Amino acid sequence: MTRIEYIRLSHRRTNRKIRNRLLVVRTRLDAKSRWLGCAWQAVAWVLYGAVSVVSWLAFAAEMFKDNRFSLHYMECEIEHRNLSAAEARRYIADKKQEYDRWLAYGSISTKEQRRIDKTFEYLFARYPADTPADELLLTRIAEVRSTVTEIADYTRHRQTEETQRKERAAELLAQAEKRRAAQRSRNGFDPAPADFCPHLSDRQITILTEHVNRIGIFKRDTTEEEIARLLACQLAEPLQTTHNKLLALLLESLSAARLITPKWQRVAGSNGCFTSKLGKPLTAKDLSAAKQMAEIIDRRKERMILDCIEALEAAE
Repeated sequence: MTRIEYIRLSHRRTNRKIRNRLLVVRTRLDAKSRWLGCAWQAVAWVLYGAVSVVSWLAFAAEMFKDNRFSLHYMECEIEHRNLSAAEARRYIADKKQEYDRWLAYGSISTKEQRRIDKTFEYLFARYPADTPADELLLTRIAEVRSTVTEIADYTRHRQTEETQRKERAAELLAQAEKRRAAQRSRNGFDPAPADFCPHLSDRQITILTEHVNRIGIFKRDTTEEEIARLLACQLAEPLQTTHNKLLALLLESLSAARLITPKWQRVAGSNGCFTSKLGKPLTAKDLSAAKQMAEIIDRRKERMILDCIEALEAAE
């Protein structure tokens, strides 16, 4: 039985009970006074219409609930399929098996489990077994339920063990990170990465190359391939800057935008990526000093570098 059929059947059953109750009251009133009975008939139909609308809305809400094991649903199913007592007994047994499987693999509260168990107890009492075969079936169902319960207990035990294992692994990772932090504290510095660790797409490399050439950070214009090799520390020869402070501000801005490593000074110094306008190789100390003096550069150049960062972020 589909959900739509269940809602229709439930609505019909409810309306039938309401009509029968209203007719009983009408019969009693007719016995006293015909006019009183007619007045009640008019009121009754208004009440019946209002209750019908409300019941439709209530049953429509059932579309979003899992009511496979509710008493009302199984009774409606038995009535809809017009099952005999023996057939209803087999149907309930099949539903019980389905419920046991669902209980083994699903997540269900203890309160809901007790409610469903009471429902099956009521239905089995309402449709008792008539033959020894039915009793044998119930015995088999009880055995299956016991087996499924054992499997469910084992599954929960394994899930608990897995959760504890993950928590232990996370704890060990945290301890390892704490040890590394202590080691960095004793040494005074982190090991420098092999390159600038760029997080730039091909489109962003193109944008960065255009802005670098427009700003005039290096003595000559660079190509996209050179910028990509520079960030990977694979240039055949270092690039000569026009102004150390411009270079430092650009690299610091890229680092703040999380586009390159924050250890860019150490990477550039250890790999010899740049030389000054006089041809001297720029060390990490030189770049650090240039970074501290970057506040006094030309405001127009500073605005061009900010525009470059905004264009890179927009191209992500």
